[in-house]
Amino acid sequence: MLGYILTAEDVLGYYGEERRDIQQAIFRYGESRETVVVMQSSILGRGRGDGPGFRSPEQILEIAKMCLDEQEGPVLRNYPAFHGTVGRYTENGGMLRRTRALFGADMVFDIDAKVNYKEAFRQGMRITDFLDRYDVPYRVKFSGGSGPHIILPYEVFPQPFSDAKFKRVFNMISTLSEAEHVDGSLWSPTHFLRLPYSLNEYTGLTSLPLTREEMESFEPGMAEIQNVEVDESWFELPEDAQEQMERFFVDGLGFKLRRREE
Repeated sequence: MLGYILTAEDVLGYYGEERRDIQQAIFRYGESRETVVVMQSSILGRGRGDGPGFRSPEQILEIAKMCLDEQEGPVLRNYPAFHGTVGRYTENGGMLRRTRALFGADMVFDIDAKVNYKEAFRQGMRITDFLDRYDVPYRVKFSGGSGPHIILPYEVFPQPFSDAKFKRVFNMISTLSEAEHVDGSLWSPTHFLRLPYSLNEYTGLTSLPLTREEMESFEPGMAEIQNVEVDESWFELPEDAQEQMERFFVDGLGFKLRRREE
């Protein structure tokens, strides 16, 4: 089983003032998402969170402290993990998702191979190899558990999709890449996903952003907190990302999109 033991001091140090880069990275990715914190095997959304997002990067440490205060004894049973929706929501002041408008969603491929992390990454690279064939921009991160998350950010899509078309594209990529063990539930914008650089609530490993090259050589030790450095370039996308994606829809998936009106 992946994982190792962290103390409360380790956790607070990782989410704390000495790692403002971690706070900023989690906060940055959590913006425009509904966020929750998960501490144990419970339904996502029931953890302690701030509804539509974090008020500030510093709030991440505050929440972690409150979570750890509820645990008794020196050995932690689980760790504060920050999750956010794959859907993006407008900043209109609403505290609940139903009062905030959904304007888009990331497309996430979660490789759920329980056998071992090497098999999960092998299957994940089938998807990235397929996307690389058409120069599709994407992001990869380790789940902190046993496999990779491959993310097509909302910003790369030339136009919004209906739920039906979004699911169709998700299924086409999964099928054409011949990847196995793809979790089919993540096409929904209401699904929660561990935020980049968050700890995994079960293993204590980080949900670590990876380059394509790091994906090929990944070892779980890379995600231990003492080895984690924030990669700012992971958040960046090429200026022609939508044009690259549109070419992929034509050449890779066999259909064309109507361009957004200027």
